[in-house]
Amino acid sequence: MKRFAGLFLVLVMAVSMLAGCGSDGGSDEKKETTAAKADKDVESDTEAPKESESAGQTPVSDGDTITFGLSCAITGNFPLAGERTLQGVQMAVDEINAAGGVLGKKLDFIYEDDGNDPTQAVTVVTKLLNEDICGLIGPHTTTNCLAVQELVGEAKIPYITGGSGTKIAAANNQYVFQCRPSDGMNGVVAADFAVKELGAKKIGVFFNNNDFGVGGRDAVTAELDKLNAEYITLGHNSGDTDMTSQLMQFAAEEIDTMILWTDDAEDVVVARQAYELGLEVNVITSAGVVMEQVLSQMEPEYVEGWYSVTDFVPANDDPVVSKFVESFKTEYGMEPELYASAYYGAVKYLAAAIEKAGSDDPTAIRDAMAELSDIEAPTGVLGCASDNTLVHSCVVTQITDLKASVVNTVSAEYE
Repeated sequence: MKRFAGLFLVLVMAVSMLAGCGSDGGSDEKKETTAAKADKDVESDTEAPKESESAGQTPVSDGDTITFGLSCAITGNFPLAGERTLQGVQMAVDEINAAGGVLGKKLDFIYEDDGNDPTQAVTVVTKLLNEDICGLIGPHTTTNCLAVQELVGEAKIPYITGGSGTKIAAANNQYVFQCRPSDGMNGVVAADFAVKELGAKKIGVFFNNNDFGVGGRDAVTAELDKLNAEYITLGHNSGDTDMTSQLMQFAAEEIDTMILWTDDAEDVVVARQAYELGLEVNVITSAGVVMEQVLSQMEPEYVEGWYSVTDFVPANDDPVVSKFVESFKTEYGMEPELYASAYYGAVKYLAAAIEKAGSDDPTAIRDAMAELSDIEAPTGVLGCASDNTLVHSCVVTQITDLKASVVNTVSAEYE
């Protein structure tokens, strides 16, 4: 793995200028494996490997454990998201091992804290790639994914991220898979819902100036153009705490609907300040606002009646979702949210790929991941499309008294 050293230094310099993304460093000491934790509390054009390169591979692990790596934000600007990610991953691993493991071996993982920071994510992923891992789950967010995707491509390690930005698939890295709905689909659903269901006449598109927010804006506005809808766009930055000037401009423009594509912390700021300014319009947001750790920072009146295009809410009568919610509540004493559900599903998908490959060889697993379909998960049925997106449906929800309920489920065909 020494060949990553030069690339790592270049990437650290490059990504140090990137801003972190809240929705979509590990210490020098290696983290404990999951069992011990529980007891104590490519490049962008990397081509897919040819079938002959991975055919006939046998497991490389001599022991009785198959290990993957996990990068998540235990510290940083939204640590609860990292904690829920870790809980979802751990529960999936426990269930898999209780059912016999994978290839007759125990499934385990090593995790590192990326702090939701792209520079730290590069450090963490570089460390994990130097371990004997068969795959990588996380880091989350589009910005962090784009910072590390060349590393995993060069290492030929399959990587599953919950980042939903459109730039991830556009990078065409065959080792990177998205386990949450792409904003290319979510943005279309939000725009259609605004015009066709809410009857919007003039829409304000309010977006975060990061990879996630810009990708969402572009998907939303492209669909609004197709619908011949009138709209204006305004941006803000990650970490902004005063959105009053943009919100007052929306009011002056007399919008009747706002489509908000931003991260968790900024959702809270916009909701409070829009309420304080008396901006009474329909609001459709990206996924993060429906999570308990976001809603708990708001008063009910801030987001009463808001809509969200998301991939998971606990109040869904789908039997797979219901079973997952009850199991999570039994294990952790709380309801899961979209990060727990997405990364729980990511582990189940990785395990299914290991079984299909009959090997823990990373290139064989990558090939198997690209061929899988019909893997049930709380975020929907997982199957790999040609752009390596795994989730092809989303739900439109509405918030009432700080609880999100499903209004509609939207599915898309995939190839």
